[in-house]
Amino acid sequence: MLINQSGKAPVNGIEIYYETFGNEQNPAILLIMGLDAQCVIYGKNVINPLVEAGFYVIRFDNRDIGLSTWLNDSWHRSRPYSLEDMAKDSVELLDFLQIKKAHIIGVSMGGMIAQHIAIDFPEKVVSLTSIMSSGYALNPKVASKFSHKLILQVLPFFIKRFYVKNKYSNHKISVGSYVATYRFLRGKRFQFDETHFRQVFTESIEVRNGQNPRARYQQFCAIVASGSRLKKLHKIKAPTLVIHGTADPLVNPKHAEIYAPLIPNSKLLMIEGMGHELPKGALAEVLPEIIKHIS
Repeated sequence: MLINQSGKAPVNGIEIYYETFGNEQNPAILLIMGLDAQCVIYGKNVINPLVEAGFYVIRFDNRDIGLSTWLNDSWHRSRPYSLEDMAKDSVELLDFLQIKKAHIIGVSMGGMIAQHIAIDFPEKVVSLTSIMSSGYALNPKVASKFSHKLILQVLPFFIKRFYVKNKYSNHKISVGSYVATYRFLRGKRFQFDETHFRQVFTESIEVRNGQNPRARYQQFCAIVASGSRLKKLHKIKAPTLVIHGTADPLVNPKHAEIYAPLIPNSKLLMIEGMGHELPKGALAEVLPEIIKHIS
């Protein structure tokens, strides 16, 4: 996996670190990563097949993570940035790279950002692929218990007004803790590749020094601040592929079943036994579908 170009782009009042792969004359793919995750999680197992299929691939660190701008000093829970802001980061990165339009692929929070791009900047989107994501992360309809429904409804109020120091808002940064988190997120069907994840998080934490302890909380607040897209999804004109695992322990599969039908010209692909993950076994099923979709 050879990096074609890398650097920091001045976008939306901050700097976004990016890397590109493949021939820049080929159709572009923008890969958007999820909550508290650096772009290196999109590894060669994802990027190489896309480059080999004839695409120019861009991966980047979202704001507050990796080698992009960390907003810890200027951030406050009463005025958080939003997913719309992060969508603008992505679009201005494409402009910086002089890319008129791209196939947009987002995972988890990245899928939410990708949806905002397709809604607000349709001229920039050739196709949309939204993976293990949601049209409304706090949708009470996906909760099975009344108490959980209530928590989802009042959570925005408490997040905006109160701050409680805890392991989610200011957690310990270590390779072991992140490996454990990703082990928890796996599903029931595919083997967990601990060696792979140790390599990924060693690079993220010990080589890049890019794991912001505030990213998880501040990016989650962006998700909360942006609310629901369910009434806006009909505006998406780009062909859309929605992918979700049936055993996702973080983003309930019901989310996909709710938001996918609201997008015109969309297809829903449920991967049996896949969790909140893209392991090697799942990629063997997912990547051919993505390449078929964007081709």
